[in-house]
Amino acid sequence: MPAFDWKAAAKKQFTEEHLHLFELVRGGLLPFEDATWRQASELAQKNHGREVFDVTKLQPYYEAAISLCTFVAANGGIDFGKRQPEIYRWKGAPAPLLALCALVLFVSDWDMNAAITAFAKLLSAPAPSNLTLGNVIGLNPFHEYAAWRLVIASAEVTAKSPNGLDYGARLAAIEVVLREQHRRWKDHQS
Repeated sequence: MPAFDWKAAAKKQFTEEHLHLFELVRGGLLPFEDATWRQASELAQKNHGREVFDVTKLQPYYEAAISLCTFVAANGGIDFGKRQPEIYRWKGAPAPLLALCALVLFVSDWDMNAAITAFAKLLSAPAPSNLTLGNVIGLNPFHEYAAWRLVIASAEVTAKSPNGLDYGARLAAIEVVLREQHRRWKDHQS
């Protein structure tokens, strides 16, 4: 094939050789927004060699909060922004909604049905008489969660990668091998 894409073939071969690494990443349902990846890179550089909290301990709580965010955004009748609720799991929920859902889940002892009931009560409550009373939610417990999750996943992939895995170098080496295999096959056909 005169227009054969050797780089694409090398990428496919790389994926097949390292499928266990892709499964590791896919299993973590990692976000794919560029901003989150940049934030993860900054966190990794800033905290390199330092002991930090393992955010994977928060995963069941984060998953519950994201599920509640998705449910509330889809069914609450409130506009939470341009992002569609069904992509919150991959692109993140709006920070104020995530913080509120975490708070409601916390006071509901992380029981989803109780949290939905509490949210229904919140949504049907009368409007406040004074909008200047301040923010009742001081902290978002999942601040930087997605970025930290990427840092941890990167460390897991690195630990399970052969020889540190230089992606560019490995792709180039695979391409050389594929071209050589093709050359030998072609010589054998002649």
